[in-house]
Amino acid sequence: MNIVLIKSVKHFVYVYKFSNFNSINDRIAQKVSNILIIMSIIGKNIRKIRTVKKLSQASFAELFNLARPSVGAYEEERSEPKLETVIQIANYFGISIDSLLTKELTINDLFNFNVHFEENVKEITAKEKKLELDTNFIKSVLVPGDKQIEYIVHINNRDFVSTLPKILIPKYHDKSIRAFELTSDDMHDNFHGINRGDMVFGRKMSTPYDFVKGNLYVIINKERIIIRRAKPQSEFLILIPDNANFDSTEIKKGDIIEAWEVVGYFSQKITAPTLISERIMHLENQFDLLDRRLNKIENNGS
Repeated sequence: MNIVLIKSVKHFVYVYKFSNFNSINDRIAQKVSNILIIMSIIGKNIRKIRTVKKLSQASFAELFNLARPSVGAYEEERSEPKLETVIQIANYFGISIDSLLTKELTINDLFNFNVHFEENVKEITAKEKKLELDTNFIKSVLVPGDKQIEYIVHINNRDFVSTLPKILIPKYHDKSIRAFELTSDDMHDNFHGINRGDMVFGRKMSTPYDFVKGNLYVIINKERIIIRRAKPQSEFLILIPDNANFDSTEIKKGDIIEAWEVVGYFSQKITAPTLISERIMHLENQFDLLDRRLNKIENNGS
């Protein structure tokens, strides 16, 4: 009986070629040989895909959440990707798994695959649009802080508005909703409330404006965009901040270009409750505990 020390997969194939093994080892060696062929083909195909798509190893790795050295190892046949990674590569570039593993792809093949890939992208985009219509979300224009002056200047220019970024927000109303970034610190009380950088979602108001005292609005005049609470007067609108360190602002109603009633906001900050809030929360918990005890006593008595 011949005993052979096997140090590696490649060594095993080498010994197989020059040794007289039995049929079981023959089958094992054939399988290992097939694995090496697959390693060689997929490594070459990954390199070919990167070349055609003009992707660096780092860029390719980022697409599939891999370490950059792993891509180099695949291409140099020092390692093979996991099956999960192979499936991801095939799906992303519109290539069949069988082709990716068993044949060396040509540039012509890849161009044909690119057509297939583009068709997949169009199909996915169509599904996303359908999903958007079928759910309770809408695509809203966002007016970021660095675009607010331009927005005032081009407020009636639809082409300019169409260039602004879009975000998906809950479908509050059927009317037009627009998002605005808060660029000041006047709407928070010790960082409780709406902070600089947060986004408010406004529903467009029609004229004549019917402002409600204490409600939050986005007011736009020829000078700036103001996000504050309203205190309506006969001819003027007083805009009140939540931050006591800021003064109220008074503007003429006739100078208002647009007004949006705030129906929600998105905050990037989560702050701990204040001391007063903690005390109120503690009292509520105590009342809840007392209520449960009273209910228990009543149930036992009955």
